[in-house]
Amino acid sequence: MKIKVFFCFFIALGFTGCAAMASQIGEEMAPQISTEVAVQVGTEVSIQVGTAIGEHTTLHTTFPDLPGAESVLPYDCAEKSCGKMNSCEEAVYKLYVCNHERRDSDNDGVPCESLCNHAEVPAIATSFAGISPTPIPTSPPGSEDIGLVTRVIDGDTIEVLLNGVNTRVRYLQMNTTERGEVCYREATDANSELVLGKTVRLVADQEKVDRYDRLLRFIYVGDVLVNRVLVEQGFAEVVLYPPNDAHYEEFKRLEQEAAAAGRGCHPTGIFDDGSYTR
Repeated sequence: MKIKVFFCFFIALGFTGCAAMASQIGEEMAPQISTEVAVQVGTEVSIQVGTAIGEHTTLHTTFPDLPGAESVLPYDCAEKSCGKMNSCEEAVYKLYVCNHERRDSDNDGVPCESLCNHAEVPAIATSFAGISPTPIPTSPPGSEDIGLVTRVIDGDTIEVLLNGVNTRVRYLQMNTTERGEVCYREATDANSELVLGKTVRLVADQEKVDRYDRLLRFIYVGDVLVNRVLVEQGFAEVVLYPPNDAHYEEFKRLEQEAAAAGRGCHPTGIFDDGSYTR
């Protein structure tokens, strides 16, 4: 296949053709092949990959160390979590070129909020991915999503079905014990009783996504704020993760009351670290 590509590439410098061969090049092979060809000829290579990556059919691979090349990394369309990406450019590439919708789990047009922000994405998408996206809607604090809870991971993390995708959600302003620690099962069971199989409202604060690619939200079942209930019942401790501070003072007061009353996990001493921050 490599010999055929090189032969076709050099012939195509002066003649048209090779379209049939180009359509055979898959999404995973295109970056590798374009890299090899670019090294041979010392220039930018553009390979047509048909409909393998949706409406964006041209995959550009350039090399900064080659004469005349643009400063763009040779990304490919392999799945990759936000935490393992090196830049917002790579996140934009995954979303707009590779159509990896999970990289924009809150559907606000910004992939991987741990890397990107609203202001920079349109320019990156235009210059790097070669497209002009529609204006990105704002997602202010207090914005909401509605979904079905399909799985309870532990006392402070769940999976919610949002727009057909199971999305991991981390509760804001609180923390419960981890697997293997004291009161892990009790906190997980308390959370399950409140949310599992129920339709919930997810309300944002300042930060939308954490470094582990999870949505950060307050969870409501009807008018009941689940985060508040878990703190009030003593199954969760209050944690301030700046810049998110909504409900912080209220939750802090509720934790102190739960500790004084010996509710939930407090009798074990697991929350007795004397701190409300991380």
